[in-house]
Amino acid sequence: MKSPTQSNGAAVLTLTRPADRPPAATLPISESTARLLGAAAVLSIAVIHILDAVGTYQSTRWIFWAYMAVIFASVPVALVLLHFASPLVWVAAGGVAAGPFLGYVWSRTIGLPGDAPDVGNWLCTLGMAALFVEASLLSLSATRLVVWRRSR
Repeated sequence: MKSPTQSNGAAVLTLTRPADRPPAATLPISESTARLLGAAAVLSIAVIHILDAVGTYQSTRWIFWAYMAVIFASVPVALVLLHFASPLVWVAAGGVAAGPFLGYVWSRTIGLPGDAPDVGNWLCTLGMAALFVEASLLSLSATRLVVWRRSR
């Protein structure tokens, strides 16, 4: 802080940052916290698809098996996220989120083979929950990849 005087003799208080210290780079959250949140999001995607898979077994069997692939991929990705800090793990987490996200958008816009009744059904409760978690995980994954790249 310094107090220069004006031409009329009154002091003016100004706040300045010391010139010898650059501003500290701060991250919104630590890597370990991000990995924990990422693992929770990956497992949330699995739980949402477990809940929705029951209805697809009889109606559209191939969608049921696509759900099973997402569920089975989620477990090892969540475990690896908890144990390793690597950009490849964030790419895998983003993949677990991107696949179902794109599938949901595709099923609601042009429709999936054998699943025409879902076209335009954007307000499905589980679907909206899945979109929220998947978009959040995609954002987190992209952010962590950018942070990793800047730190190198």
